[in-house]
Amino acid sequence: MTGMKKSKDWLWAVLFIGPTVIGVYLFYIYPIFGSVYISFTKWNHLTKPEFIGLANYINLFKDPGIAREFFNTIFFVVILVPLVMAFSLLLANFLNKKSRFTGFFRTAFFLPYVILPVVTAITWYIMFNSRYGLINMVLGRIGLPQPAWLANEALVRIAIIIVTLWGAVGYYAVIILAGLQNIPKQYYEACELDGGGPVRKFLNITVPLVTPQLFFVAIVSAISLFQMFDYVFIFGKSNVFVRDNIRTMAYGIYERGFTYLDMGYASAEAIVFCVLVLIVTVVQNAGQKKWVHYG
Repeated sequence: MTGMKKSKDWLWAVLFIGPTVIGVYLFYIYPIFGSVYISFTKWNHLTKPEFIGLANYINLFKDPGIAREFFNTIFFVVILVPLVMAFSLLLANFLNKKSRFTGFFRTAFFLPYVILPVVTAITWYIMFNSRYGLINMVLGRIGLPQPAWLANEALVRIAIIIVTLWGAVGYYAVIILAGLQNIPKQYYEACELDGGGPVRKFLNITVPLVTPQLFFVAIVSAISLFQMFDYVFIFGKSNVFVRDNIRTMAYGIYERGFTYLDMGYASAEAIVFCVLVLIVTVVQNAGQKKWVHYG
């Protein structure tokens, strides 16, 4: 009987775990090894891959276009990760206050995250249009300048930063909100008895005790921002000069692989890109001991 029970347990384990293991192998592990192999070849989707050794990687580090994509990717990560953390924390602190409309506000701020990034990008692309966009219409009504948002590289960068914050802050605020709700009220009461005001309570109690959630936000948002593609694709489609100056590594991989059909070169960039994300994640993990407080 014991042997039969163990066999049934193994059968149920295989039935439940098997699909996940197969999925991980088919959609993650196999593509990774496939990309590594393709990165050492010259392949255009149509002919048989031709092995060329390290040629793709050598050309990669000589390509000024790759350097520009690397700079743009780092730019968006460095600028947006701190902004996402700061705005998410402030929004979570606001949503933590109980009122009649708390549930409505939590849902309203979370909804942008549910919308597909490409839909968000197209919507804001129309709003930023200099001729008929809502933003310039409002600016004109209040007597402010109406810039050509989509024709200027710097303005497009600002627009992408605004749209990214709009789409991401609500989700990360919910994560931080979970940490805020676990902070014992006695800490705030003790701070009040000691003469502490709202600012002191926020800086000395709230911020230190939600650093685990802030660390999670930093890791996840950085990985997500490294993969920025939709906003660059949509906001840069009307102006080639602007697109070439805001393109990220994710966009470059897509263009080289599926527009120019140079899968070997695209795969080499993808491997370097993955290594870069891994290095940043390891550095973030190593640095958490200096500012993250558990318990």
